[in-house]
Amino acid sequence: MRIMFIGLGLIGGSMAMALSGYPDAAFYAVDRDEWTRFEALGRGIVRSCWASIEDAPLETMDVVILCLHPAAAAAFIKENAHRLKPGSLLTDVCGVKRPLHEAVEALESRHFTYLGGHPMAGRERGGFANATADLFRGSHYILTPDDSVPVGAVRFMERLVLHMGCADIVLSNPEAHDERIGYTSQLMHVMALALCDQHLLFDSYGFEGGSFRGATRVAALEPDLWTELFWVNKETLANLTDELIEKLGEYSALLRSDDREALLARLTASSDRKKEFDRQRSIETSKLPLFK
Repeated sequence: MRIMFIGLGLIGGSMAMALSGYPDAAFYAVDRDEWTRFEALGRGIVRSCWASIEDAPLETMDVVILCLHPAAAAAFIKENAHRLKPGSLLTDVCGVKRPLHEAVEALESRHFTYLGGHPMAGRERGGFANATADLFRGSHYILTPDDSVPVGAVRFMERLVLHMGCADIVLSNPEAHDERIGYTSQLMHVMALALCDQHLLFDSYGFEGGSFRGATRVAALEPDLWTELFWVNKETLANLTDELIEKLGEYSALLRSDDREALLARLTASSDRKKEFDRQRSIETSKLPLFK
């Protein structure tokens, strides 16, 4: 089986490393960066690596994994779908799913299977230099199959991501994925950025505890990537941001009031929601089979 990564950045490089030793698989890649190509080849992570998609033998690949930003991944589908091997599997790791699903649906004809994917793992700093084989250990891996995806393709991805060290697979559809990622990931980045915009940031050295470091960790992001992710999902993210502002306003009003008991009741209710979420998650993660 021949597997090609289109892009060997943080995610693509880490996937290639994590899949080392996968049975009967040979790995190939495309990456524009010369140092990345030499490093990946020199370390034996891939057998061959090309600088351009035009020169790469896409037609011979059984699996193609798009490790690109959403717009570039959608462009790849539009420009190269006809080159994919009949019966092959195309998947991706993009943080928003609708643009890619729409690009596939717009094709006049299709002779390959497309199965959208999104590993719930990452780091603040991207690039192959920061890729590691253990990046996905214990993480969720989301798949967004439509009715055209055979069960065998989902099962294959299950085996692949388990080999990478992922904890489980979560199935979704593109719309639900983008809404939930807007809440659990993109909104967290908005919050982290907003905290780092506040006036006390540079006067707070030595006062940072684990809660502050955790809350602001993702603010040191790649602006180009996150601008694209935010923009593609902007309506959902704007609505979630408005809801968050409303909730913060409620806390502000409680703090400015003379009603300490009301504040206690609100903290208790919010804390109980988090505890119930953790309880339900604990139950879910103990269930079999793997798919949820």
